[in-house]
Amino acid sequence: MLSMDLYGAIEENLKQKRQTILFLNRRGYSTFIMCRNCGYTIQCKNCNISMTYHSYENKLKCHYCGQEEKVVTVCPECHSDKIRYFGTGTQKLEQEINKQFPNAKTIRMDIDTVTKKNSHEEILNRFKNENIDILIGTQMVVKGHHFPNVTLVGVIAADSSLNIDDYRANERTFQILTQVAGRAGRENLPGKVIIQSYNPENFSIQCAKRQNYENFYETEIALRKQLKYPPFCDITVISFNSLQETEIRASNYMDL
Repeated sequence: MLSMDLYGAIEENLKQKRQTILFLNRRGYSTFIMCRNCGYTIQCKNCNISMTYHSYENKLKCHYCGQEEKVVTVCPECHSDKIRYFGTGTQKLEQEINKQFPNAKTIRMDIDTVTKKNSHEEILNRFKNENIDILIGTQMVVKGHHFPNVTLVGVIAADSSLNIDDYRANERTFQILTQVAGRAGRENLPGKVIIQSYNPENFSIQCAKRQNYENFYETEIALRKQLKYPPFCDITVISFNSLQETEIRASNYMDL
């Protein structure tokens, strides 16, 4: 989960009594659960998307509708017990950091830890005022926060926002990487940002690395023009809602 470069940088930061922010834009422990015998993936009954495992509550949760289910130990499809957990979320990252750096003080900020009123501000104030070594979080940690002692930012999976089904994926990746990079070295101390990615040559990651907005814009706007994406066209979304799937199918056929 941590590259050797990032591990070494965190270790050095701890020795220097500096603070670190680790950004991973996926909450929970494991992002999907699959049967190794038949390939069946546990999905939300309402949304038909993969359920996420949350280790602290020991539950499966849907991050779209909030549906919760008990942990599955036997495959509903083939009744095999070869259930495996895949993917990485902030809970798993926190566990790994506590294992790799047992003497470091850590705190996590995601939707699961800010459910109470004012808990968002409390976590940020604790990180700033109680000399907590490492802040682990999702997109909540990247926008507008000023921590003078933060000199290292680590991005665990920069590719996650590249793989969403949206024509704005490159734009959002560039935006979030430039935002999270801005949390390091905001005052007198120099800052360092380490971005972990399986696609380091992607132009949005390269432009974010160089903080080069003009080059990103020119590349992205050329792609959108070629592919006829906004702002060179309009995209209309037509949606159908019903509690019964048969009604949705019937309305689609009737309108067609």
